[in-house]
Amino acid sequence: MNQLILLREIYTAHPCRTLPNAFWKTAANIRKSSLVVTRSSGEDPSALAIWEGERLMAFWCSDPAALPLKQAEIEAVSFALVHETALPLFARDNFAVRRPYFRLVHAGGIENTLCPPGFAFERFNPEVDIDAVVRLIRASYDNTRVNPEIVKAWMDHPVYDPDLWLWVIDVDSGEKAGLGIAERDPQVPEASLEWIQVLPTFRGRGLGKAIVTELLRRVSGSVKFTTVAGELENVHQPERLYRQCGFTGEDVWWLLSDKV
Repeated sequence: MNQLILLREIYTAHPCRTLPNAFWKTAANIRKSSLVVTRSSGEDPSALAIWEGERLMAFWCSDPAALPLKQAEIEAVSFALVHETALPLFARDNFAVRRPYFRLVHAGGIENTLCPPGFAFERFNPEVDIDAVVRLIRASYDNTRVNPEIVKAWMDHPVYDPDLWLWVIDVDSGEKAGLGIAERDPQVPEASLEWIQVLPTFRGRGLGKAIVTELLRRVSGSVKFTTVAGELENVHQPERLYRQCGFTGEDVWWLLSDKV
């Protein structure tokens, strides 16, 4: 079976366990990667590995007896995205960076959440809003490297959908208070939330939940599920927001790197 078709079948059944990110991000480079899937019994996979040289782009294993890589190959890895179930296979001392990420999925009903009073959704204008996206993201996160060229590159993604870029505006002042960016992949079909941020001065007013719910509404009926990932130890606790919006799951992925 074609690698891409096999991976899509496995991912569609268990998206958050199979990959650490939205399907299209791995699919875009699958021809340059090696994919190994093992099954200890039945049809459900017991392990999966995708790697490019010394970089392990996804690794999951529920049965040590069905290990898809030799231990020597694992020890040679310089970078890895590893599901928590397989983390004990990777020696702690081999990596300078060990960072956990939650991975959640939404496949249920959508709560009808409107913008709080005094705020409204506004369509993103790619002709004039690029710099505003950069400013808002930089003001919302510490040490971000987002710049206009990076934002423009997002619009070249094969899953770019202009209807899934939206602002939340303070009606009285006209200030852009928050931003939501999602992507839609028809080949799964899947939506993924990529950027959800609210300026610090506007937090605590329900704007984050309004953005997430509005994006879920816009993809409703066109995808099987929506996924999201984020830093598990983020001080702003984004996981709590997504769970309040109906996302579920217990999958945790670890980024391991021998370089800071």
